[in-house]
Amino acid sequence: MATASPKTNPQLLENDPQTPALFVSDSIAIGLAFALVLTISQRAIGFGRGVLFCRLMTDQQLGQWSMAWSYLMLLVPFAVLGLPGCFGKFTEHYQQRGQLRTFLLRVATISCSTTLIISILIFVFPALTSQLLFRDPTQIALARYLGVAIIAVSAFNFVGALLESLRQVRVVTISRFISGISFAVTGVLLLLFWQNKASAATFAFTIACVVGMLPAIWILWKNRTGLRSDGDNLTHSTMWKRIAPYAAWMWATNLLSNLIEVSDRYMLLYWSSSSPEISQASVGQYHSGRVVPLVLVSIAAMLAGVLIPYLSQAWESNNKAKAQKQLNWSFKLISVCFTAAGIGILFTAPLLFNWVLQGRYNEGLAILPMTLVYCIWFGLMTVAQDYLWVAEKGKWATIVSGIGLLVNIIVNLILIPIIGLPGAVIGTACGNGVLVALMILMNHRFGCHMNIGIWICSLLPLILLTSPLVASGLLVAIGLVCLFTNLILNDEEKQDFQKVYRIAANRLTSSRGS
Repeated sequence: MATASPKTNPQLLENDPQTPALFVSDSIAIGLAFALVLTISQRAIGFGRGVLFCRLMTDQQLGQWSMAWSYLMLLVPFAVLGLPGCFGKFTEHYQQRGQLRTFLLRVATISCSTTLIISILIFVFPALTSQLLFRDPTQIALARYLGVAIIAVSAFNFVGALLESLRQVRVVTISRFISGISFAVTGVLLLLFWQNKASAATFAFTIACVVGMLPAIWILWKNRTGLRSDGDNLTHSTMWKRIAPYAAWMWATNLLSNLIEVSDRYMLLYWSSSSPEISQASVGQYHSGRVVPLVLVSIAAMLAGVLIPYLSQAWESNNKAKAQKQLNWSFKLISVCFTAAGIGILFTAPLLFNWVLQGRYNEGLAILPMTLVYCIWFGLMTVAQDYLWVAEKGKWATIVSGIGLLVNIIVNLILIPIIGLPGAVIGTACGNGVLVALMILMNHRFGCHMNIGIWICSLLPLILLTSPLVASGLLVAIGLVCLFTNLILNDEEKQDFQKVYRIAANRLTSSRGS
């Protein structure tokens, strides 16, 4: 009988004492819990930073910063061609085959090259960039700061995506936490003592990405022997045939998703009949109404990034039922928790806008409920699409994103000239609602069975359009339904919640005792 070669048997590789040890992965429950707690803390700091930015900058400068931030989120995934997005799916695949280092070096080479090309183009054509992005050709300095920031943000995201794919959730979360603190401190200091402009905030974000990346790089260097390349030779044709279609659809989907995120403000800037200054001020008002809801979006993006390697691991182990259960469980939990958070936000909003922000952003306060709804929907969509990527059906995620963007643009085209800022918010809400519904249908089509509980949870954020008191009563009613019936949560999901609660409680008790 032929014996298995250590190069082709991952189990033997792990047990061979002469083979470099793999990264020790966090469990999904502990990983999600740790990431959630620390990320909420980070976002609380980010919320404080956002409020201070609103106070320290004028409406116009705040609008420019809002656009600069969105362009970074748009251009960075565009520049790297979606390749780091492959890590969550393929790191486990190449790790098991001893080909991970080769895979990473090739992806890193292309990602660095394309990012530098985009950055150089911005530096060569700063006036054109400024006109296209900000409707103001004089913002040359801001455009150049943006060109530098693209490099730093790309590197930060690359390292974070790699560690997430290795299921190093705590390291990634700590890195992002450090970055968030650095951004808050540096941003406020630069606005106070240098200049209260969008360029100062952009420069601060660049510094924060560099600082936040340092602990992640240290962990990767310390455990570099775990990034093995001792398997069979990985040819370029074999690798790119495997990952290129996935990366292309990931790239297209990220591009469309980021266009959805920026399209309403871009159209508010250009589709409005007002002057550039007034339009930028409207974007600033819009930004104030998004400061808190975007915290939920960022948490959802973090959770989606943490979740996908676990789904991929279950999928690669031919345990598709486990992957489906993990996704549905996460979707329901996020919907309920985010809606509860939205109610708390609505209760405290008058204090925030009238006292902390000194009544300067009344338009932002008026659009807050609808903004919360569409941000929660966008977060749910971000989590739901994980299944399509793991199942290698990414083109359907791209198609869904394209439909959502089209709906968003059409409604904006109709409403912005008529009612201005509220029209932009309604248009985005319509687009995001379509996104969630279609993503659920696509998941169901490809084997991730979505029951009535998923649909109820997808509609749950709509209660935020009522008064905070009414929304609280409705959420309590939903909680009772979850507790005493199987309409939303089945028995297995309830048991999973109880297990996570017991683990968290035991760890909390142990930490207090020590």
